[in-house]
Amino acid sequence: MAVSPVFRRRMLVVSAVLVAAVGLAVAVGVIRPVSADNFPGATPERAVPAFWVAVGLHLLLAVTLVLTAMRSKSRSRFSTCCLGVMGLAVLLFGIALADAAFAYHAEGASMRTVAVLLFSCVTADSLGGALIITTAFLRPKATREGLTRACS
Repeated sequence: MAVSPVFRRRMLVVSAVLVAAVGLAVAVGVIRPVSADNFPGATPERAVPAFWVAVGLHLLLAVTLVLTAMRSKSRSRFSTCCLGVMGLAVLLFGIALADAAFAYHAEGASMRTVAVLLFSCVTADSLGGALIITTAFLRPKATREGLTRACS
């Protein structure tokens, strides 16, 4: 299947935008309501740092995806593995956010907005992870001539 390099780069950039949007949505729309949570059994002192870690990881991964989109040209074993690992990481981040979304959904109406926002973030992470993994295998395989030409 012939897919243009521009299309592959755009897929990685779209994935990076989705991942960055999740990080920003968690930073802007989730952390403040969670820190003010007074539901019995809630532990905002543990949840808020965990959400900040999620924000940092999402933003770091978004920057890495943009750099990969700018620099990578062919599908070497290393680049395919890196993109596959990044895609799986995004999917795992989505699973972690889904766990938090279900927890806040169970708290009732006071945290409903946070739960809906987290479920939206899970959707964006799932789409972004699927795009990253798809892009890893849509790129052309690296050939010896191409590697020799790139190294010289």
